[in-house]
This record gives sequence, C-alpha cells and structure tokens, in this order.
Amino acid sequence: MAKSPSFNDAVVQAMRILYPEELADKSWDNTGLLLDQAPSFPQRVGSSRPTVLLTNDLTETVVDEALEKGATVIVCYHPVIFRPLKSLTTKDPMQAQLLRLIAAGITVYCPHTAVDAAVGGLNDWLCDILIDGDEEIKRAVAEPISRPLPASLQGQNVGYGRVFELNQSITLQTLLRRLSAGIGGQKYMMVALPPTLNDLTKTQIITKIAVCAGSGADVLKNTDAQVLVTGEMAHHYALRHTQLGQIVVTCFHSNSERKFLEQRLKPQLEAQLKDAGYGDVLVIASSADRDPFDIIDVRDLA
Repeated sequence: MAKSPSFNDAVVQAMRILYPEELADKSWDNTGLLLDQAPSFPQRVGSSRPTVLLTNDLTETVVDEALEKGATVIVCYHPVIFRPLKSLTTKDPMQAQLLRLIAAGITVYCPHTAVDAAVGGLNDWLCDILIDGDEEIKRAVAEPISRPLPASLQGQNVGYGRVFELNQSITLQTLLRRLSAGIGGQKYMMVALPPTLNDLTKTQIITKIAVCAGSGADVLKNTDAQVLVTGEMAHHYALRHTQLGQIVVTCFHSNSERKFLEQRLKPQLEAQLKDAGYGDVLVIASSADRDPFDIIDVRDLA
C-alpha cells in the first residue's frame, strides 16, 4: 500500500492540481514551494488539527498569526522570495520572517501568476463579483499564454487578465458598488475618467469590462473595453487609457486579490485535501493580512 503523503505534501500537491505551476510566468515570477521543511520537522504543536494559513502577503503580523494558529503550511499568494538571496539576515524585514518560519518548521507555498492565469482562478473570480448574476455573452483572456503548455492544459482558456461582455448594460455606479461589495466593502476607489466623461455622477452605460488583479497596466494595455478594473495602474498608462476614452478603476493592489483567498481558494483547497484523505483540517484565511495603504483625510488630522 502506498504511503499517504504528509499534510504539508498534500497541501502542495492540492495547490498544484488546482493551479498548475506551468501556468505561472516564470520569465519573471518566482512561484511554487519556496520554503520546504516537511522532511525535517514533525507536526507543530499549537493546533489539534492540521492547519494551513492563506495570505496575500507575508508580514510580521501574518507570521505571528501562523504561529498562534499552529499552522504548518502557509499558502502565500505573493512570492516570499522574489530575487536570488545572497544572504539571510534579520536586518531585512522579509528575510527576518523567513528565519522565524524556518525556526518554527513552517512550509511556504506561493502560487502567484498560476492563480492569475488558471480557469476559475483570481481573474475569473474578479469577473464573477462584477457580473453578480447578470448574463454575460462572452469572456476572453486579455493576454493568452503564448509559450508551450503541457497537453493537459492545452485548449483551456488560460492566461492573464479577462475581458467580458454583458448581455444587458449596467451603469458605472453599479459596477463600482459591485466591486466594493465583492472585495470586502471597500469605501474608496480611484477612478480615472476620460475628458468626455468628467462627471462621475452622470450615468455611464457599460457593457464591456476588462479586469486584471494586482497591477494591470501591461496585461490590459491593448484592450478596447469601456472600463478597466485593476488593483493599481501607473500614471502614464492610466492617462493613455483616458485619452482613448476608457475608464480606469483601481482599488489598491492587494485589495483586488485578497478576498479571493477566502471566497474561492479556501473551499477549493478544503475539497482537494478531503479527497487526499485530510478531511478534518483547518484552512484559515488570514485576518492579519492587509493592504499597506490607508486613505487619510487630512482634515481629520489633529
């Protein structure tokens, strides 16, 4: 009888099934199992059930939470190691957290652009929260993957960003409310309007929308959608789109990604682990993870 995989190995295998690493853009991205400690460390004490923590970014407070919850695995959307390390030092904030995780025996898996590109992944989720039950007539990949893919992934609608069209038009106001609700009730967004639509209070009729979670400038640069929804966009890219008559909506980089972990990845991972024989597990979306930016009204300052 084949030996059952360890819990850490089961989590990694589940993530690779859900979001194959071949979908990640390895030309610049660093994804996969970035901190592997399964062979060296036993199950950590701190939780009576095997526990995995989902987070968008790895920060000191997220590591504190992982230790408190007794997690043995962290699935961190953004890579915890992005560029080659020449040393490990506590003077660097990210490296300090990696050293804490090494000492605690916690494994870290980072899927990043594999989640962006996959069918049913982050960008499809972003479409879904904006559609909110409306009938769509078409959904396409904004930037298809051009490199060769394994046979199992060929023919799938994979790639970065999405563009969708609705059967019935909606207003920009409705779109903004849906985005706010879908990403967790965010009250403030940045909207760049073209010169011909310089009044946000006037109804703008929308049928074609492009989305890219995170930073969408490059992925969405060639779309003809009426509205571009992304986490962040550089000044000159946004200016170009407004001069083309398009509307750009940004909600801060990680705010366009974070709720996906709780709403879609959590149940997906729970189901995969159950199939692997790990039904009684805790998959927790981090409550400590947050975007680094806040909106401050200077009129409220003391």
